[in-house]
Amino acid sequence: MVNTPVSNDDLQPLSQAYFEKAKKWWWWSVICKLFAFIIGFISTLIVIFPAWTAFIITIIEMVSEILLWRSDAIKDTAEELRRKLDTRDSFGWQISKAELSDLLIKTPDNLRKLAPQETQGEDYFASKTSLGAKKAVENIQESAWWSKHLSERMFNYCLVISLSILTIALGTLLFCIQAINSSNTLISIGRIVTSTLMLVFTLGLYRRVIGYYEFSHRASKIEATIEALDKQNISESDAIKIMHEYQLARSSSPLIPSFIWRQMRRKLNLMWTKYRQQQTP
Repeated sequence: MVNTPVSNDDLQPLSQAYFEKAKKWWWWSVICKLFAFIIGFISTLIVIFPAWTAFIITIIEMVSEILLWRSDAIKDTAEELRRKLDTRDSFGWQISKAELSDLLIKTPDNLRKLAPQETQGEDYFASKTSLGAKKAVENIQESAWWSKHLSERMFNYCLVISLSILTIALGTLLFCIQAINSSNTLISIGRIVTSTLMLVFTLGLYRRVIGYYEFSHRASKIEATIEALDKQNISESDAIKIMHEYQLARSSSPLIPSFIWRQMRRKLNLMWTKYRQQQTP
């Protein structure tokens, strides 16, 4: 049971802490996959415990999938809380005591320590509009704008890493085919190149390239839809529809690592305050 009471003001950092925890589990899953790749890579060069290599790699891969499953489960909790906070901060719909108690029962007392220190004490949304449909679309517009740029940056990173691995692996293979005559050496190099190419799929880089691109594209479309609205006359049902569309896109997207957010946070805050927030007094 949770002994420390949590007020509504503490729910924002709690939501971010859940996301941070999900990212930590995801990073451990990636480390396990890299470790399995390194073992397989070494085994193609040096024959060490050949009978055990496949077994060890299988165990590590299983652990990696368990860690990934754990990350996804925590992310679902974080997204659920984030959705409730979105509606609270937009329409004033308070989170019920029943919902809050169910959440806090499974929340460790020290989880909030994972929340980024930079966010302590600051508002999640910049809009100062009174609660209602107009504030809801302004909040979603701001969030979609951030997501568009953050996921685009992560898409670029994953794309560059994937193409670099593919280029190096295929370039090495083509060079060795022309320069090396020994069939045994070529077979070993072929195994190494194949293992390296599989790294793109093992780490899920291809899936993440697609995932980040799609999220950036969908966030951009939602932002453009809101730009075209008459915010003074928007109905609550239309605002809820747009909010749900964005929340579905966000929940199905890959996690964005915290270092991307830290890289862009100051500049995005400045650009939004200087050029975009003025449009929504």
